[in-house]
This record gives sequence, C-alpha cells and structure tokens, in this order.
Amino acid sequence: MNRRTRWRVAWIFTGGLAAVTISPWVTTMRTRAATVARALMPWASLLGLPVAVVAVLGRRRVLAAGAVGVAGAGVAMARPLTRDRRRPRRPDAPVTTIAHANLLYDNRRIDDAAVALSALDVDVLTFSEYTPAHAANLASSPLLAAWTHRIERPAELASGTALFSRHPLDERATIADTRHHTVVADVHAPAGTLRVAVIHTQSPMVRHARWAADLAYLARVEPEGPAVMIGDFNAGWWHPELRRLMGRRWRDAHHVVGRGLSASWPIGHWLLPPFVRLDHALVTAELDVVAVADFYVPGSDHRGVIVTVGPAR
Repeated sequence: MNRRTRWRVAWIFTGGLAAVTISPWVTTMRTRAATVARALMPWASLLGLPVAVVAVLGRRRVLAAGAVGVAGAGVAMARPLTRDRRRPRRPDAPVTTIAHANLLYDNRRIDDAAVALSALDVDVLTFSEYTPAHAANLASSPLLAAWTHRIERPAELASGTALFSRHPLDERATIADTRHHTVVADVHAPAGTLRVAVIHTQSPMVRHARWAADLAYLARVEPEGPAVMIGDFNAGWWHPELRRLMGRRWRDAHHVVGRGLSASWPIGHWLLPPFVRLDHALVTAELDVVAVADFYVPGSDHRGVIVTVGPAR
C-alpha cells in the first residue's frame, strides 16, 4: 500500500467514525447495522485520537483536525452521563433495594449464581431468562426461604422472567405485547408501595423489528405513582428507541448517580471487554435514586444491577 492510499484509508476510517458518532441522533436510521454502531458509542469516537496523532506526524493537518473533532464530539456527548444528579436525603430516610439478574438460559453455573444471589441484601430480586430448569435449581436454594413472595413465569430459552420479594406483593396485569414475559407487581415495602416491572426485550441481533416494537410498546406504558422498570432492555442510552421509551417519565438510575458510561455486557469474553449497558433500572419522578451498584452473576453474560430508591422529597 503506497502512501497516498494509506492516507485515503485514514480519511475513510475517520469518516466512518464520524458516522458512528452522529448515528445516535439520526433517528431515521433504523437498521440493524445502525443499532450495532450506536452500541459502540462513545468508545468508537475515541479512536479518532490515534488517527490524529498519526496525521500530525504525517503533517496532515486537516485530517488531524477532523479526527480530533470526532473524538471531541464523543467526549462532549458522554460528559453529561458522568454528572451525579442525586438530591440530598436524610440518612434515616426509608429505602427499597431492587436487584436484577439476567440468568442466561443455558447457564451451567446456576448453583453458584444462587449462592451469590442469596448473599444480596435486597428487598426484591428480579430475573430475566428464567427457565424451568433454573426454577427447579433455585427451588432447593436459600432464595425461597428469604424471598417468600414470588411471581414466576419460567419459559424455555430467553423468554422467562420472575420477581421474588421479601414483602407482600400484588400482581398486576402483565404487558402482553412484548415477546418475552413481563412481570408487573406492586411491592408493599416498608418505604411504601412500589410498582416494579421486570422487562426483557427481544435481541436486536436476532429479531430487530420485534426489538424495536417491544421498546415502542413500553414507551406507551404510563406508570401510576412510584415505579421502577428494571431488566435487560437489549439497548443502551445511545439508542434512540430507549431514549424515546424513557421520555419525560423515566430516569436511568445509572445516569442519576453519574455512572452512565458503565457497561453490563458482555461478561466472560476474554477478547471483548464490557462496552455497553443493556441492563437498566428506570425510575419515575416520585422516587429518588439513592445508590446503584453492579454485581457478578456466575455463569451469565450480563452483570447484575442493584438500585436503591426512596420516596422523593
């Protein structure tokens, strides 16, 4: 490859990075390729920095400026996600803690996962990819003794969901329009009654149109009072479909605490580190986000999510 061709390739690469950088805001792009590109943000835009260094060394000032511009745009977009927006609260204010774990339908370490989940100090446990085999394995674990109120919708492959609670609960009408099962319940916790919806959308890589339809349907759900929508959305903040779902009603708990750049997938791939957050806890304005944490789920390809919420001041 001669010198002129190398610089041409550098320009094409920089143009591709620019396209990926603006893709979250070009909402008319609704293809599977656009969805994959958006999942790479903001990390893809930072690849403009090494291109800029090479361009400076080669005295290609225009290329260097363009590459720096791409990286700078990515940083500017990502910066608001690192700002802590929590409101002050009294240390003794009542709270409710909810955890979610994608168990992975073919998890071969479900017994280890049960041990890890049993150690969690949470009021509510929620699951996606909850299969009949998982239900049978967890039945002999300490989980059932600690979380005595349960709604279980086991199903083959990735469609099953479940909700375990330490406190009494009332099941509400499920959201039948999503491909995977959805569990909705009012949990009567000491901090107050809280509606919890356990979500799992389709994978955009497997059924892209169904994934978009799932998120579009969830965007029409009107929460009644304090509510948390938690689970595997198979979408990140950079996807317009998730931002439309959130609208003005829902806030992402990780964004509230300034951890909007944290990732939950993929886990367990030594060649590919976690780069996108697919697992979210969305909360309504009637709730304050007190804390958010991630935890390891043995055998799963997702990190688990723990959110602590309390009644808004």
